[in-house]
Amino acid sequence: MDEFEQAQAQSARPGTVGWWDRVMPNLTSEQVESLNRAAGNPAISHRTISVVLGNWGHEVTPAMVGHWRRNYARR
Repeated sequence: MDEFEQAQAQSARPGTVGWWDRVMPNLTSEQVESLNRAAGNPAISHRTISVVLGNWGHEVTPAMVGHWRRNYARR
C-alpha cells in the first residue's frame, strides 16, 4: 500500500473540517448573506473578507478565504 494511503487509512477522520463548516453556523443569516455576496464580488479581495470575518470574531486567513471562494462559495 502506498505510504499516503496507509497513513490516511490509519487517520481518525478523513480530513480536517473547513473553516466555513466551523464559522457559518455561528453567523447570523444577515452575515451569511453578506459573506456570500462578497464571495461573488471579484472587486472584494480575499484579505477584505478575512478582515471582516476577523471583526466578527473568526480568524480566517486570506488564503483560507481564497480556497473557499474557488471551491465552495455559492455564486
